[in-house]
Amino acid sequence: MILTFLWGLAQAGLLDALSDSDRHLEACKLAASEAEEGGDVTRVQGVWKACLGEATRLGYPDLETSLRAEISVGVERVAAESLRESQPHRWALRVLEVAAEWSTADFPSDVVRRTFRSWMGTDEGRAYVDPVRAVTVVWEAPVAPAVEEVIRRYIEDAGLKWANPGSPDTDCTVFARLDARPEGGASSAQGQLVVVRTTLEVSRVRIRARDATLKGFSATASAESPDQKEAEDRALRSVADATAQRLLLRLLGALFDR
Repeated sequence: MILTFLWGLAQAGLLDALSDSDRHLEACKLAASEAEEGGDVTRVQGVWKACLGEATRLGYPDLETSLRAEISVGVERVAAESLRESQPHRWALRVLEVAAEWSTADFPSDVVRRTFRSWMGTDEGRAYVDPVRAVTVVWEAPVAPAVEEVIRRYIEDAGLKWANPGSPDTDCTVFARLDARPEGGASSAQGQLVVVRTTLEVSRVRIRARDATLKGFSATASAESPDQKEAEDRALRSVADATAQRLLLRLLGALFDR
């Protein structure tokens, strides 16, 4: 299956665009995803441990922090698995407290997001997170309503709530700027490709209940297509996805005082 996946990337012309470490990580993600489908958290953990070992052997230091974060959370998932059905609040607390220790890491999987969404299905979880859950984005330069709707969709998909600017329900205010730049790309069978590079820069996050301000972060993604609108949409979705996960992790870090 992994070889089939990589062959598909090659056929699509995407494999050459990836670095060696990125290709390694993509193969690891696929193997871990297959293990997740089987519901075997111990096997998932084994995949990530093997991935880190191979990354170390091949000399990919850029993957080390992300993989160690994933493995740390995986250790707690295995240890707490017996609680997942019987005590979902306690299970999520244990897993997410570990994730919060890696609040500035980029997890290669969506394990944090999935666990958080599950936690928000419990009354205890919603009450616990209530002081930081509702998010307002204040744009430092105007964005189109359709663009903001994409950002909103990904933030809500992470298990957070959306609040419009000025709403009394706002718990966290994210100050952000979005920049999308089209560039000339290579020629292809479909025509001249357009490359769009999109960056969402968060300058700071203000948490009202804590009277605290978190440091900012940024997410950048590029996409290419013969159609500029399609390239813009793909790059925006990638940036929105990364931003939502990074915001969730920063808020977990604040929630658990990490």
